[in-house]
Amino acid sequence: MNRMVARNTPKDAAEPTNEARARGCWYQIDTGAIRDNYRQLRRNVPSDVKIFGCLKRNAYGCGAGQTAMTLAQEGIDGFAVSAIDDAVAIRRAGVSRPILLYPGAGIADAPIIEALDLTVSVSSIDELRQWRSVLPRARAFIKLDLGFFRAGVTPARLPELLDAAECDPGAEVVGIYAHMSELPSSQPDQAQAQLARMHSALRSIQTLGHDLPMIMMSSTEGVLSHPEMDFDAVDPGALLFGIAETTRHVRPIMLQPALMTITARLVSVKRIDASLGPLPDIPGMKPGMVLGVLAMGWGDGLPRETPCGSVGLVRGQRARLIGPAHLEHIRIDLTGIPDARFGDEVVLLGRQGKEAITHAEIMSRWNTDLIGLYAGLRDHVPRVHV
Repeated sequence: MNRMVARNTPKDAAEPTNEARARGCWYQIDTGAIRDNYRQLRRNVPSDVKIFGCLKRNAYGCGAGQTAMTLAQEGIDGFAVSAIDDAVAIRRAGVSRPILLYPGAGIADAPIIEALDLTVSVSSIDELRQWRSVLPRARAFIKLDLGFFRAGVTPARLPELLDAAECDPGAEVVGIYAHMSELPSSQPDQAQAQLARMHSALRSIQTLGHDLPMIMMSSTEGVLSHPEMDFDAVDPGALLFGIAETTRHVRPIMLQPALMTITARLVSVKRIDASLGPLPDIPGMKPGMVLGVLAMGWGDGLPRETPCGSVGLVRGQRARLIGPAHLEHIRIDLTGIPDARFGDEVVLLGRQGKEAITHAEIMSRWNTDLIGLYAGLRDHVPRVHV
């Protein structure tokens, strides 16, 4: 069994943009890692299998527009998103590749869908009719539920949905897609059961005389572990950003994390004295300490309850974060760093000088996993793409 691991050695941080300087905190995104993850994927799936990059949740927090530009330069076939905002960001970046909208958009979004040339998802005859009532030409992927119990037509209802689409000259079915179950109760052998349902559904519509459109089933875990599910296209997302649920997969892909750094600036530095009154009952507070304040808080994605042992890097040295985090600020103990100054950069994830705070350390401190770390990235925090 091939192992796939995320490289966990952060690079040195790049200079922040003007937007990042104005905000006082930023994320650094490694577009080279995204390119490399995609190239490995492209080498490992057959050349006739199309790749639709799933850029949902603002490309897993890495920026949908910039990520789409990067992947379009690599020759990706298309994209998939849930939110209209992400599709808008991709088009504003000048990317014209096909975009599939997962369930999330509504018929009120029809003018944007038509203007941006997007493909909608359809799970029932009612959905198809509603889309056709607002779109002169409705290009659609049919979503098929294979046991995820989420959006999607059931296998038993797939033939009648295809019949309705074929009887409507304004409806164009470009594909059928499904996603494997990610429910907590899912077992490894259920993947094969869901694949069997897919094959059964496809046989049923072929028997009824329907031509098969593009078939797509594999997101990240399917692509990595089930080559038999490649069909005509795949739509992985997390993989592109260096995220996978396990490190044991069939395909030998060595993922690199796209999130390089989380950085903030010191917006205040002072030595505590007796004129402040009694010290608050906060772990880590002590008389005479040098106290810093960062321009980042729980409203910017930091844990609201500061985990024990959390640190930042200041002038290449570790300094303890002092909770609680506030909406846009958090304290840091600078007593051991006498040359720390207002405006200094503080790295919360990544490398500064010879010191580094790794993804593994952050995940352990914050009691999360890699996808949880990415999901916590806030859209208002600027991104520096390198």
